Amino acid sequence: MSAPASAFVEPPWGEPLDAEQELAEIPESATIAGMFFLALAEGAERRQVELAMPRPRYVPFSFYPVREFAPLLVKAAGLFHPHSTLREGLRRIGRAGPSAFLGSTLGRVTLGASEGVQATVSAIAKTYGINTKPSRCTVLQTEPRSITLALDDVCYFLDSHHVGVFEGTLEHADVQGRVLIHRRSSTAADFRLEW
Repeated sequence: MSAPASAFVEPPWGEPLDAEQELAEIPESATIAGMFFLALAEGAERRQVELAMPRPRYVPFSFYPVREFAPLLVKAAGLFHPHSTLREGLRRIGRAGPSAFLGSTLGRVTLGASEGVQATVSAIAKTYGINTKPSRCTVLQTEPRSITLALDDVCYFLDSHHVGVFEGTLEHADVQGRVLIHRRSSTAADFRLEW
């Protein structure tokens, strides 16, 4: 059951982000697909900035520790968006998430075949349990101009990077909209996407 619409607010864009605290709380067991490391490396190459990767090679559908990915994401935010706050930089990188996923075979099959906003959002929601473990993203409610999602066990930058992922999803679906958040814990929130 979704929270009432009045419980959803703008993400805390003006608040400082304690990256060290968030990084320290990431469980050792959390993993993420290599395609996201590769997307950061490609972003660095495109911008002609040096982003030191922890490993010499990543395989797109092999899994690596989120504890390895999240600090790299923080470094990339500063390098890719040097005039933005950390929170905004993470958000902007998140917006590129759907494009990174489309670069994979699975992304082309699932996201590439999606038509309409709700189908596109649902396709991205399904990828959470596949690409970032143990996270889950569930569609709670759909309305003609909104969709509400439950994100659980998302152990890094939930109210910045992951908000950006769904902002990028709306952009990919060719609509202008916004993502509101109802935070349930440090690793769980409901997102309300409106367009």
